[in-house]
Amino acid sequence: MLRAGAVALANFVIGEPLTPEAQAETRRGIFDAHLHIPSDNGENFQWHLVTRNMPEFVAYLDKCGVRRGVISSSWSNKAQTPEDYRQGNREVAKYADRYKGRFRGSCVITPFRIDEALREIERCRKEYGFVWLGEFCNYMTGYKYDTPEWAEVMKLATKLNLVIQIHTNVREMQSLAEKFPDTSIVFPHLGGNRDDIFARIAIVAKHKNAHIDLSGSGIERVGILERAVKEIGADRVLYGSDFTINEPSAVIARVKNAFLTAEDREKILHRNVERLLARAG
Repeated sequence: MLRAGAVALANFVIGEPLTPEAQAETRRGIFDAHLHIPSDNGENFQWHLVTRNMPEFVAYLDKCGVRRGVISSSWSNKAQTPEDYRQGNREVAKYADRYKGRFRGSCVITPFRIDEALREIERCRKEYGFVWLGEFCNYMTGYKYDTPEWAEVMKLATKLNLVIQIHTNVREMQSLAEKFPDTSIVFPHLGGNRDDIFARIAIVAKHKNAHIDLSGSGIERVGILERAVKEIGADRVLYGSDFTINEPSAVIARVKNAFLTAEDREKILHRNVERLLARAG
């Protein structure tokens, strides 16, 4: 039954505002599942630098209303050697500790020297408390997701009960979701065109271990978020921005203005990522 003042349309709810209590909680708690910090070595994914360091990074998130987030290092994403990704992960650990309670750290590796990569994942879990891996972007350094080495990364993520966030195309997405049904996988980005978006939504809907975050392209298309929630369910759709690359508040506006229930918006903006992190320990 709809509450007074709400109107149903195609299984969505229009005009159902957050209660004052929920509004206050959401303002305190918006949780971004997809953040790339500006690195101490100057690595930054912005095309024109406006948030050049962590204080500026945090100040911008404050302005957007993002109070918490999962952070990874752009230094690690472009790593060519274990020394590079170790430096990036140590940087993440430093800022997760400095802003304790605000950011949760994520470990990023490249699988070229797989024994060292696996040791780094274990160290990040044991010493720094990281329960999130990624975002992994294989196109940046040229590795593949269909190799024995990458299978070892997935198996370790499953063994350690970690969440793994993987930037993929549709073919890779389908393969990973099918091959690793016991691994909690977050696929960033809705997609770039209609067919791609609908295919990605369908893959996540089919595989109960899979989740999607709303960063990047696709979210600006009115109706796509509503379709994702209808097909996947609100419990496996996460707010993510891909900041410092993309603008955090644009995705928040789409979530807040979407034809969804107040409960679904709360799940997307913070409850779902909280649950994933809690389940991972």
